[in-house]
Amino acid sequence: MENENKTVQKESPKPKKPTMQDEADELFDLQMRVADKAKGADRAGIVLFCAFIAVFGALTLLLPDKTFSEQENRALQTFPKIQSKFDGSLIERIKAGKFLDKYFSGDFSEDISDYYADQFPARDFFVGLKGVTEIAMLKGENNDVVLGAGGYLLTRMDNVNTENVTKNYTAAEEFSARMAEENIPVTFAAAGRVIDVMQSALPALFPTDALNEPWEVLNAAMSDGDTMQVVDLYTPLREHADAGEDVMYRTDHHWTTYGAYLAYVELMEAWGMEAQPLDAFTVETVSNEFYGTAWRNAGMKWITTDEIEYYRFDGDEDYTMTINDNGTVFEGFYDRSYLDVTDQYSSFISGNNAYVTIEKNGVEDRERLLLVKDSFGHSLAPFLAYHFDLEIVDLRYYKKSTAALAKETGCSRVLIINNMDSLTGAATLGMLGME
Repeated sequence: MENENKTVQKESPKPKKPTMQDEADELFDLQMRVADKAKGADRAGIVLFCAFIAVFGALTLLLPDKTFSEQENRALQTFPKIQSKFDGSLIERIKAGKFLDKYFSGDFSEDISDYYADQFPARDFFVGLKGVTEIAMLKGENNDVVLGAGGYLLTRMDNVNTENVTKNYTAAEEFSARMAEENIPVTFAAAGRVIDVMQSALPALFPTDALNEPWEVLNAAMSDGDTMQVVDLYTPLREHADAGEDVMYRTDHHWTTYGAYLAYVELMEAWGMEAQPLDAFTVETVSNEFYGTAWRNAGMKWITTDEIEYYRFDGDEDYTMTINDNGTVFEGFYDRSYLDVTDQYSSFISGNNAYVTIEKNGVEDRERLLLVKDSFGHSLAPFLAYHFDLEIVDLRYYKKSTAALAKETGCSRVLIINNMDSLTGAATLGMLGME
């Protein structure tokens, strides 16, 4: 029969859909097949890591300690003591609480951590490697130093203490009121930080609210009743920077000598005096190998050096500069010994000192200016010395009465100049009130 001759067709069973358990089993089987190879790689990695730690740990202990970093321009942590210096016997030391006291207080732990960080072999190389790595990962910065246009290294200034701005300005205003009783006018000037003045070099979309905040606080602290003259140095220097002029170092936190000259011009105008024109100076390039603090922190070693220039004028060596801290005397405004070390900017008036005097030789009865400054005043001082004999104090180190100094030395005016970083960093101008 026809139906009987037909072959019965059976449908093929549908393939079973893999479950999550099946996939897990396959993955487990794969892991088991490569386990032996993976173990070998893991062992090699562990051996290499342990060898690295052992070698560099041994080198840290065997190599002589370095006491100073030329690259970072700072003292390095040497191997710390586990207990304080004490001349008595062991029993006396125990009774005095000096037995292993640094260990129990935690000071030793902190110092030993700093020791290994500072004395790590090839530390400068690894700092530079980190800088290259951070930029290669498109972070655009390293150690809070931003890589800006034109090779500018811009130190971030986030979370600064704006209360110190108000405290410093208030202290300066109170000092000015006291000086007014002596008929000695006081001028206050705040210098911009590199990241303030060079905002044109910042990466696109970089947030500037935190940068502008301390300036807004400073403006808010001023009042119509102030007895103190205030000179704006931030705005004109930023305008010159926006025009492409080199007013700030690319690798350091200071203004260039040209930037200091622009500040001098603004001050002379505010005092109703005539500044010397730029062509009255002969520019002497004393170094083309200057690496500043931003470069040392950034680890971006491919950034090229800055130049340091002196703006010389006729007779600028006919001045005597006395470092009253130690009695050292110079002819002129420069200590060229600093040009042989990392901190070349300190060649201006021999760097940070508590009290310096600059006087023109053979000339009596010159007007005398008391300059209360941070390090931004160093490169400004030679310009001011053209017009004034100078009494220069740095309140970070000077612990006597500034008001008494102004009266005793016969100063006819006072200039207080601080960088905004100094104004936010500490309420240093509070020392103006010392008697």
